[in-house]
Amino acid sequence: MTKIDIISGFLGSGKTTLIKKLLDEALFQEKIVVIENEFGEMGIDGTILKKSGIEIKELYSGCICCSLAGDFEQTIQEVIHKFQPTRIIIEPSGVGKLSEVLRACKVVGLQDTLQINMLITVVDVLKFEMYHTNFGEFFVNQIAHAKTILLSRTEKASSEALEKVLREIRKINDKAKVVTTPLENLNGEKIISIAEGNEVKTLENLMEEARVARKGPCLRSYQQKHNHHEDCGCNHGHHADEVFEVWGMETPQIFNEERIKNNLAMLEDESKVGVILRGKGFLQVEDAWIQFDYTPGEIKVEKAEPEYTGKICIIGCQLNRDELERLFQTVE
Repeated sequence: MTKIDIISGFLGSGKTTLIKKLLDEALFQEKIVVIENEFGEMGIDGTILKKSGIEIKELYSGCICCSLAGDFEQTIQEVIHKFQPTRIIIEPSGVGKLSEVLRACKVVGLQDTLQINMLITVVDVLKFEMYHTNFGEFFVNQIAHAKTILLSRTEKASSEALEKVLREIRKINDKAKVVTTPLENLNGEKIISIAEGNEVKTLENLMEEARVARKGPCLRSYQQKHNHHEDCGCNHGHHADEVFEVWGMETPQIFNEERIKNNLAMLEDESKVGVILRGKGFLQVEDAWIQFDYTPGEIKVEKAEPEYTGKICIIGCQLNRDELERLFQTVE
């Protein structure tokens, strides 16, 4: 089976830049064919990618999803027969619908040949509102069907603008991983790990770790500290799942490290945030990243490799979620 990676995105979002980065930094040892679906007659993107020494196949004057559907199937068959690649990267036309490109890849003639792998949509945060307003049907479709959404030009957007874009994206697709870290801060291998879901520390991973933890040391820690479940408003005999809560959030914000340490110390204040037994996460601070681990009376903060976005997970009892969210908003 040949892996199919589809990297979509509206006009000028940065698709070709991303593909070149993946080829140069991560996929240079694989046998790759890139299929460029240009809407015009000149394959500018294909010319750029050919400098990477990769085989390029170009389809012009239409979209894979409509007038070129038959040409696309024939092209795929020819590519596999001639080059036997391990991976085919498809860069659809910027005005194409991702759902239709997926449909073209799933035609009967290709089902036993292709394995749909990465589904990445690149979104320019600076042009999000304009494209969403003027080209809604095409723009939204690309976001809705992606497994990974990579936001480009985040380093040029204000915190408020970035948060607004994230909220709108989550209304369209609340399942995809949204990469908010600037592209230049992530190497190609990291991006592929994110998109393929290999050993990526997602918020869901952190939440699951917390759920496991609350059935062991967290429960004992709480009982030692409070002696009775009544302190948490519960009766004796309840299962840990009925006593403890988990709260988490993803954030693209850049924090001040010293203020973050001070805010982590505030997790000790039960009157404000509830009983916090465990906190962990990854956050960007200025030009670096940190990983923090909190248990009552102890805070560990250490340097970390860049993540695709900041992640925070808190476990405890009677959590004040509004206060926790306030603590981890932008710290100036």
